[in-house]
Amino acid sequence: MSDVMFSVNENTFKAVFNKLYPTVKLPFDGSNALGPVWFGVEGEVHLENAGDIDFEDSDTFFLSEQKIGWDKLVLRLGFNLPTITVGKFCVLRMPDDAPILGGECLVEFPGGELFGGNPDIGPIVLNLNAIIPYVVSEISGRYKIGIRKDGDYQKIYADVQAIDVHPISVQDTVGKLPGLVQAAVYAASYQMLALIPYTWLVDVVLGLLGFPTITQYLLNLLDIESDMEAWLMKVLNQSIGVDNLLYEQIFNAVLSKDEVFKIDDPYPFVPEITAKTADYGGFPKPVLTPTFKIPKVAALVENASVRFDEDNMIVSFDFGMI
Repeated sequence: MSDVMFSVNENTFKAVFNKLYPTVKLPFDGSNALGPVWFGVEGEVHLENAGDIDFEDSDTFFLSEQKIGWDKLVLRLGFNLPTITVGKFCVLRMPDDAPILGGECLVEFPGGELFGGNPDIGPIVLNLNAIIPYVVSEISGRYKIGIRKDGDYQKIYADVQAIDVHPISVQDTVGKLPGLVQAAVYAASYQMLALIPYTWLVDVVLGLLGFPTITQYLLNLLDIESDMEAWLMKVLNQSIGVDNLLYEQIFNAVLSKDEVFKIDDPYPFVPEITAKTADYGGFPKPVLTPTFKIPKVAALVENASVRFDEDNMIVSFDFGMI
């Protein structure tokens, strides 16, 4: 039997775990191109309190439904339109019988290539920070508990074995969310118009050539559905893969965390004491050393182990000679 054995129940373990792990904010940034449409996402999340922790047999525990709190969510869109070569021609001409400038061209399209940039439009920014209160994500994971020597301590770690990130979801609360998403799209549309000089003229040219207008083309590219929330979730979860970005950041954050508990090694029984020689009395002459040290009494921690037993984490170890 081990020299020392003590236990920590699930509630205490959960309180320590929740205090240790939710503190770090996790920024992430990713992008993906689907044909002519380029999507980018920039966000920041933090881990909130765990929904529940269940001790399993042996040395693992399961963390379920730990909430991910959102601090930032910005979607960026860029577009590559097909290059069109157009010659010079008159868009608006005065009638031949006009008393002034008869037959003169008032607006001339200079010709050249349309949409030769990369991207041709954007990136425009769809600021979704206003919907953050309605964004919900959760993680669940299995952790392996272990104890190992580190410096002057035996440290108990929770090492992640597997994490499941539930894809980003949006809750429609009291009908506000669709309006917030639409407002963000409208703001992005104003950016788009500002990025395209003479938008009306380009639309006229595309119409004359039998092409859809820029507005129609962009809507077709985005495949924006009548349900703005469905479109947004499809773009974030499938087109960009926010869940994969979160996997990476959460793994890094969890793996870099400090210990959950630690035990002094050597384990102190009595600390070092500085004593006064005079306190012991009975000396015939003044002593040369007015103080002296009584060394600490400690023992090495050996055969340390940690495991779960029903609703408790059991830590045990032996004492060894220094």
